[in-house]
Amino acid sequence: MTTPGPPGSVGRTAPTRAEPELAPTFSVSPALLDALGPPVRPAGVLLGADPDGEPVAVSLVRPEPTRVVLLGGLYLARQVTLRAVATGTRAVVVTGRPPAWEAVRRAGAHDGDDEGDDEGDDEGVRVVGEPPPDLAVPDGPPLLLVHDRGATARGPSPSRRSWQTTLVVLPSLVPAVSDLADDADLVLLQRLPPHEAELAGRLWRLTPAMTETLRTLPDRGAVLLGRNLWRRVDLVTGPRESAILGPVRRGD
Repeated sequence: MTTPGPPGSVGRTAPTRAEPELAPTFSVSPALLDALGPPVRPAGVLLGADPDGEPVAVSLVRPEPTRVVLLGGLYLARQVTLRAVATGTRAVVVTGRPPAWEAVRRAGAHDGDDEGDDEGDDEGVRVVGEPPPDLAVPDGPPLLLVHDRGATARGPSPSRRSWQTTLVVLPSLVPAVSDLADDADLVLLQRLPPHEAELAGRLWRLTPAMTETLRTLPDRGAVLLGRNLWRRVDLVTGPRESAILGPVRRGD
């Protein structure tokens, strides 16, 4: 799910056959081509940067139904939602704490008008108490369904609609939800307490070093975990996001 790095460069050489040249030819080193080439932008939702400072992005909403579990704080859940909406994805947030998502709902309004409080406004983010029935409509626009119902929530049934991703927000990893996390296509993890890190290590067969990483991540640190995937990232927040979400933090 992570975006691959830029492909290797190949130097050009002069033709060997005697034929008219349509343009001058030249030979340069691959390093020079890398310097001259256009930058390669990450596709998908940008999450942060890896330890080398390279951007890290994921294809959050894909042609096939997708489930993502986020083990961490409300800050990361709201940041991921905002960035998904910025790519053109619509979001529906099912939550028992609507005030915590109000700033995201306002920021996600398509018309950018913070004073648009009418129910009929065209919004990129809807905040509801229960999943609305129109989520089952086939061939709809790309959709991120955020399920923010607490640590014991079982989560919604797996989506069967293409271009729909269910993001289950869990503030902690407990045995009651371990199978939900294990079945996810992608797991986003922030720092875990020691007993939760040990459970994560057993659940995903992590090495001792990986388990220790989960215990010692800074507030801005996160790990992307999936099938054949382990990637450490640092969350990067711009001034506009900071104005909406506040400082980067682990808790709610």
